[in-house]
Amino acid sequence: MLIRHGEKPPKAGPPPGGVHEDGLPHQQSLIVRGWQRAGALAPFFATPWDPAIAPPTHLYSPPRRHDDGDHGRPFQTVTPLSERLELALNTSFSLDAETELAADVRTCDGVVLIAWEHKRIPLIANALLGDATTAPQAWPDDRFDLVWIFDLQPDGRYAFSQRPQLLLHGDRPEVPRTA
Repeated sequence: MLIRHGEKPPKAGPPPGGVHEDGLPHQQSLIVRGWQRAGALAPFFATPWDPAIAPPTHLYSPPRRHDDGDHGRPFQTVTPLSERLELALNTSFSLDAETELAADVRTCDGVVLIAWEHKRIPLIANALLGDATTAPQAWPDDRFDLVWIFDLQPDGRYAFSQRPQLLLHGDRPEVPRTA
């Protein structure tokens, strides 16, 4: 499964910038709504009510960095889930290593959840699916509330689907079209 990190500061206007775990302002961190999403994702994945979702046995995010773009946001987004499930968060792959990440994920037994930067999520999907046509080639800029699901088939390929999270007020039930 693939998710985008939680909500981040807008390019302009309110709300104010991000908030670091220590409560201090930090432009590269999640905003309050992003932290709410991170908290809501813990039970969503740990004890799923959606039959298409399974509790992960492996968690991935880019390495945590405080001053380098979105790196810290995916880490912050899945940290509450990591703590709840008592699973180590694999941060071995940085942004721009999506092909290598997908190759590593393919070796995992069990259920994998990856939190990543949205512009690079299609690269992971394409590497898992083996094509650039099955999954959308862009994650919608305004959506933080989706899960991309890859179900391993008997022939070794993955089937792709999307689910809405429906965790916070304003989350939308529709999913983008794939083609």
